[in-house]
Amino acid sequence: MKIGYACLPLTTNARTNRRLTIKMFSEKMFLEILEENLLDLGRILENNEKNNIHLFRISSDIVPLGSHSINEIPWYKHFEKELNELGEYIKKSGMRVSMHPGQYTVLNAEKEEIVARAIKDLEYHARFLDSLGVDSSNKIILHIGGGYGDKNVAMNRFIENYKRLPTSVKSRLVIENDDKIFNIEDVLFVSGKINIPVIFDNLHHQCNNKMEMPIKEIMKKVAETWKEKDGNIKVHYSQQNQMKQIGAHSNTIICNDFLKYYAEVKDFNLDIMLEVKDKDISAIKCNLIVNNMDSRVKGPIIEKQWAKYKYVLMERNYKYYKECSKLVSKNCSIEEFYEYTDEIINITVESGSFINTAEHVWGYVKKFASEKEKKHFEKLLSDMDHKDKVKLYLKKLCDRYNAEYMLDSYYFNY
Repeated sequence: MKIGYACLPLTTNARTNRRLTIKMFSEKMFLEILEENLLDLGRILENNEKNNIHLFRISSDIVPLGSHSINEIPWYKHFEKELNELGEYIKKSGMRVSMHPGQYTVLNAEKEEIVARAIKDLEYHARFLDSLGVDSSNKIILHIGGGYGDKNVAMNRFIENYKRLPTSVKSRLVIENDDKIFNIEDVLFVSGKINIPVIFDNLHHQCNNKMEMPIKEIMKKVAETWKEKDGNIKVHYSQQNQMKQIGAHSNTIICNDFLKYYAEVKDFNLDIMLEVKDKDISAIKCNLIVNNMDSRVKGPIIEKQWAKYKYVLMERNYKYYKECSKLVSKNCSIEEFYEYTDEIINITVESGSFINTAEHVWGYVKKFASEKEKKHFEKLLSDMDHKDKVKLYLKKLCDRYNAEYMLDSYYFNY
């Protein structure tokens, strides 16, 4: 089983979503931006490997204006060597990648020009994965699209338009239930007509569910849509953010809830894509939990995680920091450690604890900082209406003075 995340990691500064506007488009600028994105994709893959993350969704924005009519540059030829090397690294490390076109890629649209653009966009995604040289188990995920007042007609239009897709797209395409229109029953129906795999999204199912059936029974039906050439069954897992609208992803994966889900699906041959705000941090968490269940995690593993979380807990209250320190010293299990940190992360940060922690973090850079930087930090710290500015400035200073301990922590991510 692989557990991964989507697009933008938090544990490294690398990113692959640098964009280019139509107004600013030129071959020179396009190639420069794409080169940066590809270099950072390599850094992200290496960081994933370091953290034992072997499932990753590549951003659709990696090739700026990848499917736009303005872009006729054969980027896959310009960067053939780099793409081959990235693909070899993916294969050598046993990683599985995917891509997920956005909400404007609608294959079942009523207007032909929208369908034509959707086909072109899907062709771009397939070309990128093909250029990496990875096999058809590396998928392109798509929703059925809009309901347009008649779901049955809309599903049939998807089925007909699917037939227009080239083989390169069909070999990779999988369809997913959504949170408003097409539930898992609808998606399984479409799958049965065109014989492609289904991705089950648990949170979408909670939002849009007319199928009174246990998760295990749904997964049995989903499993039947996957063939050997498609690789492991792939699912999307997320949790509801209780402070936002229905369907909004949580800030972090709560391990107790994840383990309940895991108990229901673990007997299936599947990979789990987490959709969550803290990205690879939750992926690291869930991988550590699954790989160390029913055991005491000794030495460097849990100490490393404690080092990353300690200032997150201190920021909520110093007593939480002390309590977790006791847990770690007593050789707690990985589940116990994350059960505690999950609970504390969701506690509101109070001004006193925030100031105390910020001053602790300042201690890592104060001997290098100039008098001007010190005064600016003190000025920011005096205004508790803009806590985010304090942390952004501390992050800037930690980067500038290479405060590795803090840069490796999760303090700046919560």
